[in-house]
Amino acid sequence: MKRTIYIINAILFMGCCLLVSTTTPDVKDIDVNNKITYVNSDAITKEEVIEVAPVEIVEEVEEEPEVVEEESVVEETPKVVETPKEDVVIGKDEEIEYTPPTDEEVYIPPITVGSTFTGTMSGYGSDIGDLTASEYNISDTIYYEDSTYGTLRILASDGCIPFGTVIEVSNSKAGSFKAIVLDRGGNIGFDRLYDFDLLFKTSKEAKNYGSSLNATFKILRVGY
Repeated sequence: MKRTIYIINAILFMGCCLLVSTTTPDVKDIDVNNKITYVNSDAITKEEVIEVAPVEIVEEVEEEPEVVEEESVVEETPKVVETPKEDVVIGKDEEIEYTPPTDEEVYIPPITVGSTFTGTMSGYGSDIGDLTASEYNISDTIYYEDSTYGTLRILASDGCIPFGTVIEVSNSKAGSFKAIVLDRGGNIGFDRLYDFDLLFKTSKEAKNYGSSLNATFKILRVGY
């Protein structure tokens, strides 16, 4: 009888063991140490995810140094204003305050036939005297009758130009004409204020004429 009970118990025990080994658990078994979760006998490895807040990366921008443009300084060249020669009426016997130029500043053009140069010319009146330095009478005329060039105006000039020299004058305030050198003047010459002095009937006419600063002179004949 006892033997029969032992056999039955052994059979029941074995049946229980068999039943336990073949039954699928419905409950999740978690191995905490290995961090493995079992679901319906499938092993799923779960990786531990740590959310990290995004970090804003700010690029450092090197500030370019501010360039200050220097104001360009323009050096103004001082203007040189040439003072024109004043209109001065010069007579044969008149004297004016005048500083003669040095020898280096005096230009004496060649006194030859065909020589042309630019110079200055003032005026004087025949009412200041009757005779020129060449003793030609100008009491009733301002002209000279030449056998070769006809009627000529009368000029006072520098002593380096001989009496009787015929000069063609152009670009003057008195116009263009031919003249003959028959007079001298204390203030006339290449080292003076004016190169030539043109004869007018009166000093008033000469004053109204004034002077020509850029007249052209061409020598047609030297002396008589």
